[in-house]
Amino acid sequence: MISVTSAAIIGIDAVAIDVEIDMRSGLPAFEIVGLAGQAVKESRERIRSALKNTGFSYPLHKIIVNLAPADLKKNGTLYDLPIALGILAGMGCLAPEQLQRCIIVGELSLNGELRGVPGMISIAELAEQCRMPLLIPEENSAEAAAVTGRAYAVRNLRHAFALLSNITKFQPIKQSQFQPQQTKQVHLNAIKGQNTAKRMLTIAAAGHHHALLIGPPGTGKTLLAQSVPSLLPPLSRQEALETTKIFSCAGLLQPHAGLITTRPVRMPHHNISKAGLLGGGSQIKPGEVSLANNGVLILDELLEFNNDVLQGLREPLETRQITVVRAAERITYPTKFLLIATSNACPCGYLGDPNRRCRCTLPEIRRYQRKLVGPLLDRIDLFTFLEPVSAEEYQQKQEPIQAPAGVCHRNGLLSDEETQAVKLCPEVQSLLAKALSRLKLSGRGYYKTIRIAKTIAELDGQLEIRPHHVAEALRYRWEAVNIFN
Repeated sequence: MISVTSAAIIGIDAVAIDVEIDMRSGLPAFEIVGLAGQAVKESRERIRSALKNTGFSYPLHKIIVNLAPADLKKNGTLYDLPIALGILAGMGCLAPEQLQRCIIVGELSLNGELRGVPGMISIAELAEQCRMPLLIPEENSAEAAAVTGRAYAVRNLRHAFALLSNITKFQPIKQSQFQPQQTKQVHLNAIKGQNTAKRMLTIAAAGHHHALLIGPPGTGKTLLAQSVPSLLPPLSRQEALETTKIFSCAGLLQPHAGLITTRPVRMPHHNISKAGLLGGGSQIKPGEVSLANNGVLILDELLEFNNDVLQGLREPLETRQITVVRAAERITYPTKFLLIATSNACPCGYLGDPNRRCRCTLPEIRRYQRKLVGPLLDRIDLFTFLEPVSAEEYQQKQEPIQAPAGVCHRNGLLSDEETQAVKLCPEVQSLLAKALSRLKLSGRGYYKTIRIAKTIAELDGQLEIRPHHVAEALRYRWEAVNIFN
């Protein structure tokens, strides 16, 4: 029996898989066991054609392939190459011990050429942890080079055979250096007027606070939302690794792509399905909330989304991860995104517009806003209402947005316990107590106010939260009370 080491992708992580190949006398057959998916079972025809078309003979034996552990579901085409090389070892063309010294993955075409496979960066991390060489398709070389210096890239089956049989000397792929880039989007300086909204979005970007822009059509809500990514700092290497793993496992990386160097920005249409936004499907894939991890999720026209889709946001917003369960599979994806949403206040859009009269009835407005009332609304930190920009504001010279005076932390990610540890002076405590009573803030809203105030203080270059910082934070919370009550 021949054993080849390969890998499987579970969520965004890779685990080692033993590909066991048994060749015995009997009627020619090819059987794959070990909870293999349809794409894995179809590999028999690709392997048979690839072997014949690259000059190797195909054995007239009964071939049984077991993917161990057998209780772990295997999907994808990455087992083509390890199975083909295992068959060559069973025929005596390769030394079996060569196949156990490295992790091998790759999809074969009918002519023996190798195609890239999803999840390579996760597999490269596994190889680095196990301190094992990695044999991969050339198409995945840049991705693997971001993580390990032990990867060997091959173009086809004959090329892989030459490497393992020491016919040709190979050098591992040189490990690449990470160079982050600033996300290129619309900048706040290019938008006329709406200074309150700009200030709120600056706070949102500085402290990772979810924000909702509400107002009539034509007030610049979408443009303002699209400007937020330009306010965020560049990705750290750890964030880039996590982001690239998600995109790679979802099959969304371009061929020969390495680490993602800019923060992801996702802007799904409001007709998106629940599985599309949150993740799932017949073969579980990450949704938009996970693809926006370490970046920005822009939900334009928030109240046009289906209610069950919106309510599904509550868990990822609160816990910054989402668990998708399908049959016997249970996959957890990270969802540490910054939510920037926009919405009209009523079905016709002109509620609150000083220049146009709203034609909606009160029941219609209540039904329209019902999706946001309650727990979902409480998970959004900042709110503001936008009025149309005046002719004077269009003609005024735009004041540039100044860089923050202080160093801001991602206060929106603080836990309740960490928020409780923030020192508050007596004046601030008194103001918060009055706000808790008057605004009827929930416990979540109370802690959010402290986190927002802390970010505002840091933007001002101050270490201590002062009453005017809390007052500004409460102003953005009070907007929700005015609009949705």
